[in-house]
Amino acid sequence: MEALALSHSFVAYESPESELQLELKIPKSAVVGVAGLAVALSVLSVTGEAQASCHYKRCGGGHGHHSYGQVATNGGRLNIRHRPNGCSHVIGKLYNGDNIKLTGRYRNGWAQLKGGGWVSASWLS
Repeated sequence: MEALALSHSFVAYESPESELQLELKIPKSAVVGVAGLAVALSVLSVTGEAQASCHYKRCGGGHGHHSYGQVATNGGRLNIRHRPNGCSHVIGKLYNGDNIKLTGRYRNGWAQLKGGGWVSASWLS
């Protein structure tokens, strides 16, 4: 009888909170890793400008000495750069389907625009 009274007193005076508490500790390095992954995925999912600096095709055949061209991107914008390389400053933008005038000068896969600046010849048709 004494054991029954003792177990009844434990149940009667038991705290409503559970004795088993789950505490989740996430290391800071994991938070930084997840944040970095989120940023990387958001950057990769953006469809913005045509990446002219990633295309180093040499001009040839069809690009001879034409004085006109048309921008044919993946739907994004094409950067006009100050010099014929992907690290040069962007001085303007062209859009898919824009008609352009060329000087006929080509350098390492870049075409010079008549009004100034260079664009990747990979994105011209």
